[in-house]
Amino acid sequence: MGDFRTGGPKGKNDFERLLAERFPSVAAQIDESERDLLHLEMAVLARVTCRAIDFAEFEEVQLHLGFVDELLSNAAPDLENAIYVSYLENVFLGLEDRRYLTARGMLSGRMQTALAELEDHWGKVAKWTKQRQDSPS
Repeated sequence: MGDFRTGGPKGKNDFERLLAERFPSVAAQIDESERDLLHLEMAVLARVTCRAIDFAEFEEVQLHLGFVDELLSNAAPDLENAIYVSYLENVFLGLEDRRYLTARGMLSGRMQTALAELEDHWGKVAKWTKQRQDSPS
């Protein structure tokens, strides 16, 4: 099993390697059109996490969230961006279903902070968009 805390910040290549080590069945779901594209690869993990949440497989969800949290703890900018945009947004943004609220409760403090930052950002975008639409031309 890979050690997340050795060496420098983790990026795309580390994510691909660590995903294959920890979750080979998830890595196998990355098709050729997604391979080597970090955001698309991260989205595959997000889809699998969503499927686990949908089926209330919370042990699996906890494993995924723990993995992503470990990545985030030492992520290079490219990986951090992919976690925010292609994982957290895809899994949690705008979802208030009981199962998703249960999964949100499993987020580490670091991941809760990241999700709160995303929600704040998208709230500001929505407010700005509404103001533009409501203002006379």
